[in-house]
Amino acid sequence: MRITRRNLLLGASGGAFMASAGPGLRVSMAAESTSDEILVVMFARGGIDGLQLAAPSEDSFYQQARPSLAVQSSGANAGIAMANGLDGVDFFMNPGAPELNDLYTSGDLALIHAAGVPTENRSHFKTQDMMERGVADNEDNILSGWLTRHVETLTADRPLLSTISTASSNPISLLGYPQAVSIPDVNNFNVVGGDVNANVIAGLNSGSSAYQQVAQQTIEAINTVQLKLEELVAAEGEGEGEGESETGPAYTNGPLSSSLRNLAALIKMDVGLDVATVDQGGWDHHNNLLNEFRNNVTELSQSLSAFWEDVAEYRDRITLVFMTEFGRRLNENASAGTDHGSGSIMMVLSGNANGGQMYGAWPGLSPSDLDNGDLAVTTDYRQVIAEILAKRHNSPSLDTVFPTVAYSPLGIINGDDSAITGAAVASNTTSSAS
Repeated sequence: MRITRRNLLLGASGGAFMASAGPGLRVSMAAESTSDEILVVMFARGGIDGLQLAAPSEDSFYQQARPSLAVQSSGANAGIAMANGLDGVDFFMNPGAPELNDLYTSGDLALIHAAGVPTENRSHFKTQDMMERGVADNEDNILSGWLTRHVETLTADRPLLSTISTASSNPISLLGYPQAVSIPDVNNFNVVGGDVNANVIAGLNSGSSAYQQVAQQTIEAINTVQLKLEELVAAEGEGEGEGESETGPAYTNGPLSSSLRNLAALIKMDVGLDVATVDQGGWDHHNNLLNEFRNNVTELSQSLSAFWEDVAEYRDRITLVFMTEFGRRLNENASAGTDHGSGSIMMVLSGNANGGQMYGAWPGLSPSDLDNGDLAVTTDYRQVIAEILAKRHNSPSLDTVFPTVAYSPLGIINGDDSAITGAAVASNTTSSAS
């Protein structure tokens, strides 16, 4: 049988990698990562209601706007009082997220409120696209993904498995970067039929054409993942035999836990991973918000907590940034939900975070403070990402990644950003935490 691109794709469970791969890839599985740092970009798709996750529960405008939905400071639907509010305002973590509050209290989790895209747009598709390309209004001339631009400023000799998506396809943030590999499940990242079919595919593609090189690299990536997975399973099995762990991290049976468990395995397998993306959908709560939001935030809270336990030995190397395309309107709607808004919330989880604090500037919720009925954006999402890239991921060129935004760190995370100088630095370089 003649091996065509279609046949090879259908024959590999890791076909998403082939779909995203391009002719410029190298056979370089032995290459070492240039940095020990691991950047995880987690996107909450649908527009998470930041006012429901970390609520200003004692604000009268908040209570008036959400008579049936508001997170309370006590009584029914009471949130968890959070230490260190923002600009004199106290916040309460959603009652469905006690694990997030524990991470916050431990100092590993920092929150940035009223963050988002400076835009008048309220479309999921358009705003997600803008955020993943690293742009705002009137900046449509930037076509590649911001993660692509960041990765391309790093060394050209990157391991083949250095950039991974845990979804079935790569996000727009990696648009234009053919080396990104999609691995939604390490256990099924394999060739159907096993080694026999893999050897046939490799033998029939031993030449030097662009397609043959991609086929070779696909087989090599699959072989590496499966070998490393066997080693990891064996090592963890020995650990359980020695009584080190009986139950393991408390992942749920939900899709986010599945993605994060998969990511934790890839990190522990030491395949050279230093950039990864994770998605969680289901945040578009136009109706029945109390129940639907509670389900999603419980999955988020428990999954992140389990992941953080799973990668305990790697926490000083990992920085996870959580973002969403927009928040929701302040006022609840007639269907016990909230409609598309503006400012929302970002989170940074890291062993190097200055956590247990909230960052940014609180705009207030009075009618004169709102942005067309929405929580105003006071922190450009790119400020948060840029600080992480500069301090933890050794970005040599933030001007390339975010050409329209000056570097203005909030103090969210520890690290050396002394290389960021000159016109790229804004005057505000101090923490906004209170």
